[in-house]
Amino acid sequence: MTISDITFSPERWAQFWSSFKGEPQQRAGIEELRQHIAQSDPALLTETASWVANFHKDQPRPPAPADYSNTWEGVEAAAKACGARWPQLVAAQWALESAHGTAISGKHNYFGIKGSGSSHVTQEEVNGQMVTITAGFIDFPCLKDCVEYLVTRWYLDYRGYQGVNHAASADAAAYSLKAQGYATDSHYPQKLINLMRQHA
Repeated sequence: MTISDITFSPERWAQFWSSFKGEPQQRAGIEELRQHIAQSDPALLTETASWVANFHKDQPRPPAPADYSNTWEGVEAAAKACGARWPQLVAAQWALESAHGTAISGKHNYFGIKGSGSSHVTQEEVNGQMVTITAGFIDFPCLKDCVEYLVTRWYLDYRGYQGVNHAASADAAAYSLKAQGYATDSHYPQKLINLMRQHA
């Protein structure tokens, strides 16, 4: 028996995916497949891959990066396009971290993402006390790039870290962000949850 004798036929391949219900073991299997694809041909896991275009052929194309507005709805749309399972949570982070897009920490940095770039004085909670520090914040070309940076590193699996996309709900993902060290504010998850409730 050769590999060609046991390879899925096109019909069996389509039938196989029809049983997908988003269950944990199914997501684990899909993640294993993604890792194998990434090792063999990473180009297949890009938004420009031909199979992605075919998959979305009958659906509206997501807006171009320049079309994402600095609004709750714009951030949600960008987050969804970048692969966030809970785009409303990304929008809540935007609202909380940047006062609804009015107080950015770096150029197009709506999430207080630290790194080389703009330098700003900010306050953080340390051992239950608020302290004032000066920190560097990454500058981004546009809102979409900032959202993509956040989603890639915190919502999707990244360098051995399990992204919050694995959480069972947006509320659980908010607590997971805090548990994984995204923010120092002890009330961070509840603040995000409250914002999501307000915009539901």
